[in-house]
Amino acid sequence: MGRIIFSILSLIALAVIIVMNAGTIGSFNLFGWQFEEVPIIVIAIISFVLGAVYSFVFYITSYFARSRKEKLAMQKQRLKSQEETIKTKDASLKAREKQADAIAATAQKALPGNTATAGGEPYGGSVRNVGSGRAGGTSGSGSASKSGARRSGAKRSGGWFRNLFGKGTSSGK
Repeated sequence: MGRIIFSILSLIALAVIIVMNAGTIGSFNLFGWQFEEVPIIVIAIISFVLGAVYSFVFYITSYFARSRKEKLAMQKQRLKSQEETIKTKDASLKAREKQADAIAATAQKALPGNTATAGGEPYGGSVRNVGSGRAGGTSGSGSASKSGARRSGAKRSGGWFRNLFGKGTSSGK
């Protein structure tokens, strides 16, 4: 209510000033252009309107700048949130990978006939030619063998296929 009363009183005072100074004239210089015999009240009103327009433009530009800052801050916060989510998922995947490696190691130890040693073959068996079942043979032909005898280590341990899957191969049994 106080603002309304103050606004009404201010408008009345402004109207009185305009009426009392309506006959006063003066010269006006606008960036090199000289205006003579211009009423002072017109100069005051034009100055007031241009100030209001300038204030409005200043407010609009600051509003958009503030809005853009807030938008960038929200985007930065969202990116940090996504980064934390990715880190959490990455840690979870690493933990699952470790669990899978532990399960695979346990399963490898539990396979029958596992004779893997620290310095031996990675799957516990000795090396043999799986293609023909003969030493020095080519895969499938069987005629390129020099002695025709099987390697003795391959028969005893069953090779990597047997250690891995628990089954024998179909080559010469």
